[in-house]
Amino acid sequence: MKPSKLFLLSLLLLMAYSCAPVTRRIPEYHGSVRSFIKEASTRFDSMNSELSIHYIKKTGRKMSADAVAVISPEGISVRFYQMGMLVGDLDTLEGRSTGYEVYEEVLKKALMWWRISGYETAELPGQIMLSAGNRRLVLAARTYVPLRQTIALPDSDAIITYSDYRNVDGSFSFWYPFKISVAYRGNSLEIEMSKVSLTHS
Repeated sequence: MKPSKLFLLSLLLLMAYSCAPVTRRIPEYHGSVRSFIKEASTRFDSMNSELSIHYIKKTGRKMSADAVAVISPEGISVRFYQMGMLVGDLDTLEGRSTGYEVYEEVLKKALMWWRISGYETAELPGQIMLSAGNRRLVLAARTYVPLRQTIALPDSDAIITYSDYRNVDGSFSFWYPFKISVAYRGNSLEIEMSKVSLTHS
């Protein structure tokens, strides 16, 4: 191969490599799962987030919307938008969610999964399960990122799975899942976070 062609090939390979997405490795948490949950719960009891949702009913009907979610110890507010226009909301802060309490319970526990108390732990291969009340939360054994969660409800279980973890607090190295899937009563909800801000009220 001619030197000029070899140089061009090397340059193209370098450009392709430099444009490839960089996947950061989630660091291990050096401490017990109880210290992790306590630290996370102490640091973060409120959330502001922007997200997109894709809802598929068991009938096959599909709906999509952008949303803004605010969660605090006082309640939860989720406002849904399509083409920039408000099309609905779930809001215990303003008392406008009568009849949707189950969905708010699922959303709050799915989005703020570390807010769990009075739990018992059990070790699984490469995982740790936290059980409390109607919840079973499974974390990765070394990093304590959430893998899945089951919420037992009167009519059906809500099955939640997590992926696409990103660091949202450099000092604590708290990694939050930016993709959350919820299956409930034959319906499925796909949540993709675009912005997550965690604070303490």
